[in-house]
Amino acid sequence: MPRPKGSPNKLTSEIKERLATIVSNAMASIDIDSMTQNERLKLIQIGLTYVVPRLKHTEETNEEPRNFQIEIINKTSDLDK
Repeated sequence: MPRPKGSPNKLTSEIKERLATIVSNAMASIDIDSMTQNERLKLIQIGLTYVVPRLKHTEETNEEPRNFQIEIINKTSDLDK
């Protein structure tokens, strides 16, 4: 029997909690002082992908107005007089 719609998935929440604990323990055991500058930069590069939200690709468009009005002025009528 499937779980009711909108109810939390117990297995998913349990896995997330365990992974959070593993990651937390791994981060606590890293000795940043013993890392080279390149290793520190790589750690920052990897970590930022999880901390900073990704920007969606935006495309710059220069849309021209779709509706425009043309007014015709008959200047020749002034010359006929």
